[in-house]
Amino acid sequence: MNRKVLLEEMTSEEAGKAIKEADFVILPAGSLEQHSLHLPLSTDSIRAEYLARYLAESSGDLKLVVLPTLRYGLSEHHIRFPGTITLKNKTYMNMIFEIALSLKRHGAKRLLVMNFHGGNIHAIRLALLRIEREIGLKTYFVHWTEFARDLIKEYGKDVPYGHSGFYETSMIMLFRPDLIREDKMRKQEYRGPPQERELPSTKVLAYFDQRYPTGGIGDPRLASKEFAEKLVKEVTNRILQALKEDLKYE
Repeated sequence: MNRKVLLEEMTSEEAGKAIKEADFVILPAGSLEQHSLHLPLSTDSIRAEYLARYLAESSGDLKLVVLPTLRYGLSEHHIRFPGTITLKNKTYMNMIFEIALSLKRHGAKRLLVMNFHGGNIHAIRLALLRIEREIGLKTYFVHWTEFARDLIKEYGKDVPYGHSGFYETSMIMLFRPDLIREDKMRKQEYRGPPQERELPSTKVLAYFDQRYPTGGIGDPRLASKEFAEKLVKEVTNRILQALKEDLKYE
């Protein structure tokens, strides 16, 4: 794991060579938003930074270069919680597009956006379509949690695992345990129709606290560093396998 993969730590000369040789240049995407009472605002960006680097350092014969994490995202639904910083959709999509434009000029072959915040997903996909169509840079997208969902559900059984729950708390236990306020960990409040009802809800919700007033989902007290360690290894292998398979069919 001694491979130099972070673009920001390279010289210009090193970066020029690395970008041209890379199979994928990775843009990790996080956010700066509330994560209940016990996790830091940077939870998504911490996961983005550590997991993108781990992927690149574990990639074997795939050559990966990691850009600095995009630490602001689309978090309007959390804005009523202090500390949340959000961008407008157009601003966010333009940022990704202009990063890609620079990479194209430096000879990059492919851009891989690795995302760690659900609110970013639709805008990222639209930005990647524009990149492919307007500048011809090949694009790929990984929403990390999608590759982990079955393993998270298996661990948590019937416990909800979303925002600030046991899954995200486990990851911060692994990467930045110093930032967890353990005295604030509690089962999260929910205000809404029964979650086990047969039909899905029809209500459009503008803000997260309309259903989750404490800012999280489920029970973070079930978090485990050991669970996070196993998850990281398995999911990293899954993502690398998917990238290699997709490369065959370009």
